[in-house]
Amino acid sequence: MKFLFLLFPILLFSQNMKRDTMDYRYSPSKECIEQNKKDKISYNKLKREASEMDFNSLTRTLIDDLDERQFTRKYINFRYNIFKLVCDAIGDYPTCIREYNLKDPFYNLQNWTTDDLIYLGKKFKNKFIIPSSIGGGFGSYEGYYYYTDKEDTEKFKKFSKGKVKETGAEFYYYSKNITDPLEVSKNTGMDYIRFSFYNLPDYQVKVYQYVNNTKTVKTYGYKYDRWEIVE
Repeated sequence: MKFLFLLFPILLFSQNMKRDTMDYRYSPSKECIEQNKKDKISYNKLKREASEMDFNSLTRTLIDDLDERQFTRKYINFRYNIFKLVCDAIGDYPTCIREYNLKDPFYNLQNWTTDDLIYLGKKFKNKFIIPSSIGGGFGSYEGYYYYTDKEDTEKFKKFSKGKVKETGAEFYYYSKNITDPLEVSKNTGMDYIRFSFYNLPDYQVKVYQYVNNTKTVKTYGYKYDRWEIVE
């Protein structure tokens, strides 16, 4: 009898645990389901239009449109900031999972390649382009630099390797005209540039450009195989 008495609360506790676990399982509300249906329609429209646009030429257009007067230092730190899909709240339901990325599903910083950074380096002929990562990108991130990694050897084959003076750690950089070995301090002053994007319907991309502390917002439209500023 003592055994049964001890077993009963254990079974009861186990059943309560199962019930609590079931209570916390994800179950979208009607509002959430309807929102995801609307998102799917918007996503499919963006996808269809994206297949008709040349995003490679958009990247080069953004580089061409940079104002060289904003870059006064010898080093330009290009920062990656990759968007990640997160849960969102719809109405009073706090855990609606948005199933579609409507921010930058087809044009984002993953479209940028090392060849684009070389193109940037050719625009700024006497400067050093040093790529780094915030939340994503290619390479290992620590502070300002992409440290050399065996996996990145092919990607950065056209880049040179510099060193951090205090630690001796190596990082990638590109310079068109300067071939001398580069050694910088962790406290070296740099200009930095970062982009963020919103893919819009009707063949448009809204571009957020950050150069140091200056934010510029432009909307580019794709028409007749060209990108032009529309807003």
